Amino acid sequence: MDPISVLIVDDSEDDRYILTRQLKETKIPISQIFECSEGASALRFFVDYEKNVARYASGYPPTFVFLDINMPLMDGFEFLEEFKKMQSKQGPDPIIIMFSSSDRKEDVDRAAGLSMVKAYLVKGKYDIEQLKAELSVSSK
Repeated sequence: MDPISVLIVDDSEDDRYILTRQLKETKIPISQIFECSEGASALRFFVDYEKNVARYASGYPPTFVFLDINMPLMDGFEFLEEFKKMQSKQGPDPIIIMFSSSDRKEDVDRAAGLSMVKAYLVKGKYDIEQLKAELSVSSK
């Protein structure tokens, strides 16, 4: 497997830290892990495409985006609406994995209805093997 890169979009510093540790525990080769604390900064990260390609080389754009739903300023679904408008304008689109504490049926169903969302992980309710499986299956 070629190295992947990951963007974690979550307002919780603790959740970003935990997911980063878990990603490393999967033993999947990861070239870069980026972090954004909210949706608007994640959008800017993609808008600055040329600058980031030069800065991060093969790690950009990220292969995967782990996206929280409940964030201030711009939530995960608002991010997806805006991201959809700019999708495919530059480079390959990342694989979106919703990463939320919400296990509400309406959130899961809403995410499942979006073609760009490939998986939905509920914080604290998955294990390293499931995380590894999502990364392996989704990247094929």
